[in-house]
Amino acid sequence: MPLPRIVFFLTLVTALGACAAPEPAPPSGKARFPAYPQMLFDAFRASCEGPARDFATPARNVVECRELMPPEITASVILGYDGTTEDLPRLVIRFRADRDAASYLVTNDVYLNVPQKRGGPRRIPIEDRRLARELQRLYAQAGGVPAP
Repeated sequence: MPLPRIVFFLTLVTALGACAAPEPAPPSGKARFPAYPQMLFDAFRASCEGPARDFATPARNVVECRELMPPEITASVILGYDGTTEDLPRLVIRFRADRDAASYLVTNDVYLNVPQKRGGPRRIPIEDRRLARELQRLYAQAGGVPAP
C-alpha cells in the first residue's frame, strides 16, 4: 500500500473494527532500521497532509499524525467513550525511533484520543491484525525489518 494512503486506510480500519468482534492481540508493531528512519518519517509526514490532519513532532524521534474522522464515526466515539463535542476525538498514529547498539528500533501506536467532559483525554488503543499487517508492510517499504 502506498504511504500516502495509510492514514485513510487506518481511518477505514477504525470504522470496520468498531463493528467487528474483537480479535486476538496483533503482531508486534516494531521494526529495526539500520540507520535513522528518515525515509519513513518523511513519507509519513507527506501522508499526513490535508484539512482534517495535523502532523506533529511531540518529542525527539517521535512523529505523529492526528486525524479527524468521518462524522458518523466521530459521533459513535463521543457517545461510546463519554467524549465531548467541544474538542473532537481524533485518530492518532505515532512512530517513535529509539537508537540502540547497532540500529534504530521503531515502534508505533495507533489510538483514538477522546477528549472528556471532565479531566484529560482518554486514549483508546486500536488493535487490529489487518492494521498490524499494513504497518509491517509500511515498515518494509521504508527499509525496516520486523522486530519481536
